[in-house]
Amino acid sequence: MTSEASPRVVSLLPSATDIIAALGAQDLLVGVSHSCDDMWSHLPVLTSTLIDKNASAAEIDAQVKSQPGPLYALDIDQLETLAPDIVISQDLCDVCAVPSGDVEDALQSLSSAPALVTLAPFRLADIPDCFAQIGLVIGQVGAAETLQDRWRAALAPYRDCFIDYGLSIAFLDWLDPPFAAGHWVPDIINWTGCRSALAQAGQPSHEITWDAVRESGADIIMAACCGQSEHTAHAAGQTVPDDLHVHILDGAKHFSRPSPTIMESMRYFADTIEALRA
Repeated sequence: MTSEASPRVVSLLPSATDIIAALGAQDLLVGVSHSCDDMWSHLPVLTSTLIDKNASAAEIDAQVKSQPGPLYALDIDQLETLAPDIVISQDLCDVCAVPSGDVEDALQSLSSAPALVTLAPFRLADIPDCFAQIGLVIGQVGAAETLQDRWRAALAPYRDCFIDYGLSIAFLDWLDPPFAAGHWVPDIINWTGCRSALAQAGQPSHEITWDAVRESGADIIMAACCGQSEHTAHAAGQTVPDDLHVHILDGAKHFSRPSPTIMESMRYFADTIEALRA
């Protein structure tokens, strides 16, 4: 790529950083978010959170609900210093990352406003569209098409793989209180031939009750808590009613990010179902 075709990119969400890396364009990154993986810790961090991530699940939920304003802060001075050509944000969830509206307002204060790219993948099928969206703006169209091919090949073996078993899956992305996982997670469930017992694909995650989980009649209950490892989520698992058995999965590496990591999440989900049926 020529210098003219090598934009300076700031990614304000882990999924965009994942996509850029999968496109082989990680050298374009000049800044990331606080939620991006440790492998990017050598880059300047542009965001911070007002939420105590070391608090219990119930305390985190209470902090989110009681916060009257934004949950995240954007380092405008650092952004001015980095002078990016492109900033990638999201318009999907105000709890997960800095919303694009806040970013757009902040960019107006810069001496030279970068282009703002907003991702909003609500469904499983929207995720590879984000590959193309980012590939176009950073000059990696061919790499994006190759990544889309990889995506299709990775998901194909799991299409309706459990359809003969008629399994109903209750999938949670928080445990205290319980939240039904929405957006692309029901699509993952449905892709394999199972049925999502709690949420409709494309709809936001929403708080429910344990009675609703019981009444769903799910054959299997799973939880991949948003942004939390399996180990971290097990603490909240202690609050699950004794009559319910919840299989806790890794929500930090899987399911939470609408990125190429979902290819591995699909395999992880299918392998978990197979293990539970054995």
